[in-house]
Amino acid sequence: MRPDVIVIGAGLAGCASAYHLASDHHVLVLEQGDNPGAEATAQNAGMVRRLGEDPAERALAMQTWRFLSDPGADWAGLTVSKKTGALLGLCHDRWHLHDAAMHLRAHGVRVESVDAAGAEELAPILSGTPVLQGWWLPDEHVADPHAIMTGYLRGLRRMGAEIRCGTRVSHLIVSEGVITGVQTDEGPVYADRVVLAAGAWSATLGQTAGVTRPLFPLRRTVFATEAHPLSTPTHPWCWLDDAGLYLRPEGDGFLVSGCDEALDPPRPSPGSQGSPSPAASALTLDKIKRLMPKLADLRLSSGWSGLRTFAADRCPMIGQDPDVSGLWWAAGLGGFGVTCNYGVGQALGAWMRDAPTPWLHTASVTPARHLLRKFPIRPQGELHRPRLLDARSVPVRKNLRKLT
Repeated sequence: MRPDVIVIGAGLAGCASAYHLASDHHVLVLEQGDNPGAEATAQNAGMVRRLGEDPAERALAMQTWRFLSDPGADWAGLTVSKKTGALLGLCHDRWHLHDAAMHLRAHGVRVESVDAAGAEELAPILSGTPVLQGWWLPDEHVADPHAIMTGYLRGLRRMGAEIRCGTRVSHLIVSEGVITGVQTDEGPVYADRVVLAAGAWSATLGQTAGVTRPLFPLRRTVFATEAHPLSTPTHPWCWLDDAGLYLRPEGDGFLVSGCDEALDPPRPSPGSQGSPSPAASALTLDKIKRLMPKLADLRLSSGWSGLRTFAADRCPMIGQDPDVSGLWWAAGLGGFGVTCNYGVGQALGAWMRDAPTPWLHTASVTPARHLLRKFPIRPQGELHRPRLLDARSVPVRKNLRKLT
């Protein structure tokens, strides 16, 4: 049967989009890897963070948080998330995230301001940390990406959607400015609408349709640590936001990242996960010793690096492309696929039905929006030490390689 909609990418964004479309359309999901959710989805640390820098991101996160709190029948028997609470600490700028916190409070989210002593009381790993100000969110979650994916796949099969793995899309098929389908390594597949939810591969696929949307894959490293007595199931996850360091309990140790960023376009084939570099290991250990002296003896046991894809303004790219009729985007989620996936699917499903989304301003995420000329990356993870690149000078994959 000819599909109504082709979704390219079976990660969280792609499956959430397909889930919200499948009740009204015949949906085909194409995934180049052997299994759904094997790229950025599988590399996610699982923290559901509503207190982010961008208003659209916060709106998407609030919708996803509501879903995780009561996910529905397709997730029966699955534990998709657990409430742990979260402490976001600020070491350089006490006013960072102030407006974001007020935004969440206006929507009924519990956000409390704490000083250094209050942060230490709530999160013992922050003892001795140079925190000027902290934001305590008692209702934040840690999610299980695999469980979320399992429910989406159940629902897609229930609604008759097709999921085809091991199928690589080489380019989009366009006729006179209108999408007509995709070319795969198994031949062409035709549809009137195509959703680009291919993460780090989305921009390159968009270029095959003649559109350039500046999306940049940034590599980040996450480590698992050896056992530590301060890692307990009830300890909240912590993020020193402006300094770029996060930790959350995992088993009897922690998951930790120094929030490093490096431009790194993916290979044409699947497989974006990599091994930690010595520089990333050194950066993370140095930050732990300087910023969390209570964990100075923490030892890294393993790690991985993965790609997080951003638009030039670090805001998600969702909606219909203005230059190619029938081409839709669900990309540029950065590291917030777990945090925002359900909201992304909700928005895309509504807009494809011409329904409004009062909770999300369309213009803030549209692919047609004006994008910043300078694109900031944070090699050391620190907000006050960005590296600026000219986003319009590196729109093509081969040029991105020259900068890495």
